[in-house]
Amino acid sequence: MQTGIHLALSKTFHAQKNRTRPGMMKIGLSPGQPKVLSYLSRHSRCMQKEIAEAFDIEPATVSQILSKMEQQGLVLRAAPAARRRAESLRLTEKGKRAYGQWLRLCSEVEAEALKGFTADETRRFLGYLGRMYRNLTGRELA
Repeated sequence: MQTGIHLALSKTFHAQKNRTRPGMMKIGLSPGQPKVLSYLSRHSRCMQKEIAEAFDIEPATVSQILSKMEQQGLVLRAAPAARRRAESLRLTEKGKRAYGQWLRLCSEVEAEALKGFTADETRRFLGYLGRMYRNLTGRELA
C-alpha cells in the first residue's frame, strides 16, 4: 500500500524538524522563534498581530514567543509593555546573528534533504507545495 500525501508530508515535516532541532538549540532558539526571526528580518517594525496572521497562529501564542525572545535579547519592542499587542517589533543585533545562524542550519538540512534532486525537480517540488498551500489557504506561500 502506498503512503498517502498527508502521512508523507507529516513524516517529512517531522524528520526535517528532528534534524534542525539540535542545531536550533545550539543557537539558543526554541520552537516558534525561528519563524518569528524570519518574519522580522523581512518586515522591520511590524506589529504582533501581523506575525500571528502570517503564520496562522493565535496572537497569545505570538505574545508568549515574543516575551521569551525579548528576555533573550533577540527582539525589541517600541512601545510600553502595557500595550504588547500594538507594539512595533524589530530584531536586535543578537537577533540578526541568531537568524543568520538559523539560515545556515536550514541551508545545510535543505541540501541534505534534496540530495539527488535536480534543480528542475526542486523548482517543481516547491511549485507543487506552493499550489497545495494556495488550495488550502487561498494565499500564496511566501
